[in-house]
Amino acid sequence: MLIYGHRGSSGTVPENTLSAFAQAITDGADGVEFDLRATADGVPVVIHDRSLDRIRGRDANVDELTLAEIQAGAANDAEVIPTFEAVLDLLAGRLRLDLELKQPGLEATVRATLRRYPAADWVISSFDWDALRAVRTIDTSAPLWPLATVADEALFAVAAELGAPSIALYAGALTQAVVERSTAAGLDVMVWTVNDVMEARQAQALGVAALCTDHPAAIRAGLIETG
Repeated sequence: MLIYGHRGSSGTVPENTLSAFAQAITDGADGVEFDLRATADGVPVVIHDRSLDRIRGRDANVDELTLAEIQAGAANDAEVIPTFEAVLDLLAGRLRLDLELKQPGLEATVRATLRRYPAADWVISSFDWDALRAVRTIDTSAPLWPLATVADEALFAVAAELGAPSIALYAGALTQAVVERSTAAGLDVMVWTVNDVMEARQAQALGVAALCTDHPAAIRAGLIETG
């Protein structure tokens, strides 16, 4: 079972920073998940929230500021909100990448950027299934993971429509029946966000292909203990 660092090793290092992604490498993660938004001047950056309030204490939105304005005021380099390219410079060819689109309209820019990094091993995921449909019109072979909090008919229908290799499911919705149905449909299952070792072991026993965690080192160690 593959282990992805959720926004990097975000349990120990500030999320979605180059430091968090470097720590994920150190922690033995197979990959990382991170979030993509665009600045007012159209630069893809790696940040989860639209607002800068939670991580920067600033009453401003990512899409209303230029890259220079967003990156200004960071206490140190480790806290700078990185560009997509900066993350690819660090990780392409080193870790698997789960790129979550957090806003519409990024699809063409993200795909064009990825073409400049042929060593990158990536998938594109989103709760916005229309964004995934937009990626599919641009690239007929792009690996797409629809994100969902429930494994309902709509999820399996969109996975089939997109030709998705996997679904990305909230761990609380995981059951043996979900795995069996996914397997029958030719789909892998990735679950998020798993920070408890026992939960990770249960997911592995059910045949889950990958999980996302804030603590990749601890989850890796816990799975190794089970043999």
